[in-house]
Formats: sequence, C-alpha cells, structure tokens
Amino acid sequence: KQVLYMLPEIALTKQIVERLRRVFGNRIGLYHSKFTDAERVEIWKKQLSDEPYDIILGVRSSLFLPFRNLGLIVVDEEHENSYKQQDPAPRYNARNAAIVLASLFGAKTLLGTATPSIESYYNATTGKYALVSLTTRHRSVKLPQIEVVDMAEYQRRKLVTGPFSDPLVEAMGDADETAVYLGALH
Repeated sequence: KQVLYMLPEIALTKQIVERLRRVFGNRIGLYHSKFTDAERVEIWKKQLSDEPYDIILGVRSSLFLPFRNLGLIVVDEEHENSYKQQDPAPRYNARNAAIVLASLFGAKTLLGTATPSIESYYNATTGKYALVSLTTRHRSVKLPQIEVVDMAEYQRRKLVTGPFSDPLVEAMGDADETAVYLGALH
C-alpha cells in the first residue's frame, strides 16, 4: 500500500527525507510548492505509472496527487495553521481533507503532534479517534510538569489581580537567574 506523509512546510522536508531515504531508498517521492510545473508533472506521471512511489512526502497540495492503493496518511504536526489553504481558492484544511481522502481508500490516518488542535484532542478524548500518548521523550528528556489553573475561579475568588496566576508568578520567581537574565535581554 502507498503512504502519504504530510508535513506543514517545506523547511521540514530535508531532515525527514534523509531519515526516510535511509530506510526506503528511492521508493520515496517528494512533492511541494517550490517545484516547477515540469517537476510536478513528472511526479504526477510517476504516480499514474505501473511503478508509482510507495511513499509521498509532501505539503498540503500533495493530497491531490493520484493514488491507486493508499493505505496510510500521516499528518505530521497536525495542529499547524499552514495546513489551512486560504488563498488562492479552493479554501480547505489539509488535515481534514486527509481524513476524508483516507476514508475514500479505506486507509488509516495518523495525526501526529505534541500539541493537538482542539478539534483533534476533543475527537480523541471522546472516542471518535484513538488516542496514543507518548509518556517518554527522545533520549529520556524529562517531560515538563503541567498545572492547569482555572483563571475564572481565581478571579471570582479575587486570588489574582493581574493576567497571571499566583502559581505562575511563583514559578517564574523560582526560575534560574540565568534564564531570567537571558529572558530580560530579549
């Protein structure tokens, strides 16, 4: 089956192409908006040939390439606004279009992100999507501790007078002097 691996912008393609080419070699086709019309036609024709690319790595417009046997669409950094086409028309969200395209082929869709969009997070927590959480990071880098603060409740109880909660102000005060100093420089 074929795979469409979507990235939000061209700048991210070089790094991932190198990684994927080590494993899949020339079975990968690259498609993005910086290609000339002739280069785009070449990819299009390859996809229509008897030996199409097994994997297409591309930006949002790669959704419109002809696929014959699509089995998986990966939308990397699914929350990125660059997946939303504003101008020129047609206007569309490539993440949503990828989900529809996958369903037309009976393919799977993988939405990857460390910071999911509200829609995707809601769909995952309500069971419409499956949710997989990574609990460890690359090279065992420690995950940040997250504390959710209900600012409306803090304001109602008059526990806050400015835009920041007391726990945030305290955490900033506890920050390393170097970090505070560098932050002041910017």
